[in-house]
Amino acid sequence: MIQGIIDVYFEEEDGLVLLDYKTDYIPKDGEEILRERYGTQLALYEKALRQLTRRPVKECFLYSFALRKLISMRQSGAQKPLA
Repeated sequence: MIQGIIDVYFEEEDGLVLLDYKTDYIPKDGEEILRERYGTQLALYEKALRQLTRRPVKECFLYSFALRKLISMRQSGAQKPLA
C-alpha cells in the first residue's frame, strides 16, 4: 500500500495537468535532482489519477519554491521560470 496526497491537479479539455509543490533546498541548477528524487512519486500520482478519472494526464510538473521554477516531468529542458 502506498499513501500520498496530490497537491494540485486540474482538468482541461484534452486531459489532466498534475502539479506537486516541493520545498527542498536545491542548488541553482538542480532541476534534474528534483526529477530524479520525485519521478517515482509523480508517476504513481499520474497512474492513480488515470485510474480514478479514466482521463489521460497530459502534463506533469513540479514547482520548486527554492528555485522559483515550474519543472516539467515529461522531458529535460522544459523548465519554465515563474516570476
